[in-house]
Amino acid sequence: MLQGLKRLTTHSAIYGLSDVLGRSMAYLLVPVYTHVMPVEEFGYYGLVYTFIALANVVFLYGMDSAFLRYYVLEDRKRDTLSTGYLTMLFTSAGLAVIIVLFSARIAPLIAVSASLTSYVQLAAAVLALDALNAIPFARLRGEGKATTFASLKLMKVMIELGGNCYLVVVLDMGLQGILISNIAGSGIVFLILAGITLRHMSFSWSRGTMGRLLGFGLPYVPAGACIIIIETIDRLMLERMAGTETLGIYHAARKLGVGMLIFVTMFRQAWQPFFLETSREENPRPLFARVLTYFLAIAGGVFLALSFLIDDLVRISIGGYTLIEASYWEGIGVVPILLAAYVLYGIYVNLTVGVYLEKKTILLPFITATSALVCILTNLWLIPEFGMYGAATASAAAYAVMVAGLYLVGRRYYPIPYEYVRLLKVILACGVLFAVRELTESAWPGEIAWPGEIALVAAYPVALWAMRFFNAGEMAFARRYLRLRGS
Repeated sequence: MLQGLKRLTTHSAIYGLSDVLGRSMAYLLVPVYTHVMPVEEFGYYGLVYTFIALANVVFLYGMDSAFLRYYVLEDRKRDTLSTGYLTMLFTSAGLAVIIVLFSARIAPLIAVSASLTSYVQLAAAVLALDALNAIPFARLRGEGKATTFASLKLMKVMIELGGNCYLVVVLDMGLQGILISNIAGSGIVFLILAGITLRHMSFSWSRGTMGRLLGFGLPYVPAGACIIIIETIDRLMLERMAGTETLGIYHAARKLGVGMLIFVTMFRQAWQPFFLETSREENPRPLFARVLTYFLAIAGGVFLALSFLIDDLVRISIGGYTLIEASYWEGIGVVPILLAAYVLYGIYVNLTVGVYLEKKTILLPFITATSALVCILTNLWLIPEFGMYGAATASAAAYAVMVAGLYLVGRRYYPIPYEYVRLLKVILACGVLFAVRELTESAWPGEIAWPGEIALVAAYPVALWAMRFFNAGEMAFARRYLRLRGS
């Protein structure tokens, strides 16, 4: 078990390195955006990328997930790669042309307060290039080439950052500059990935292989669309129900949860190839259960650290610039709710192992559709009264429904002996520490300084130890590690 966890941790770190550095550096542009772009335009930025996220599900149609499964578990790798990649070339180009031709009709569906037609046309290029890169990136994950994967991801981010600094800051091109930078980064990486991928293709197209890929991947289209709806519908509804200014503030608040999003993304990138390979071993289910325990324990620490310290971090001024401009600080209060939503999504990712291994992806649309409906109804109910707080709560509620639904399905088709008592201890420790902080802040507003908040974060592992969360093997490992560090 230890070797399996070590492999998962190593791959998570490597896969996540590019994402951590990329999102961290991209996050440095948030202060730039909030200082050089009006709140309304920052809101449109969120809407356009909401459209990109939704359309990306159609561009991929589950092909990346289906490809990875069959590429890892079956021997006909060149045939699978050729069929999948050639199909993606054809469909991506066709869908991009359709979006460009109908951009004037699509734009009003994205925003009612401004015309975004030119942005939709640029978004079509972003979507096509990202879709074409999906299978080559999935092949690198399936081959365990984490370093190459991370290097190319990081290269893409660096190109986009350079383009943003020049086009948005120097030339003041706003959202147009952001999209052009995205196209440049995705385009250059596409050329490099194409050169790598073509060497491994047989340049044949198999109807049988395509049928297997579509049979496994197509259920991801409605399922993926519902997940994207959960992730993005709050912004579309905020623009219509609370105004573009509230949307801009909320979009900036979502950026403040980047730390948890990075952690979940690191885990997701490594988890799928890990459990596919581990499933071949004898009785892998206890290992899968232990992974969820460790994921939630680490996520709990990240949640507490970001929830307690984000208010102080955004107010730090360097050269007169803060992390986000002061007019966006109103949204800081929703960050803990968004962090909780990201944790729930990470749990959902962990629970996908059952439906994936047992080929029960056909059930995913029913789970995610129910969750999306809950999200929409909760937004309609809460946004008029609570604004952005209602939108964040709706996201968390939807992910909770997804977790419950997928757990019930997994329990039936692929039962895993999860460590329920240990999971409950993590939740209890986080809940008590968060409540202490909130009660202290309510009693003495503004009096609890960052040293006190750091002390509360440091109390988290102590609380777990006091609750006997750690088992004997983990305690022995910690003692050995401390002795080695001390020698």
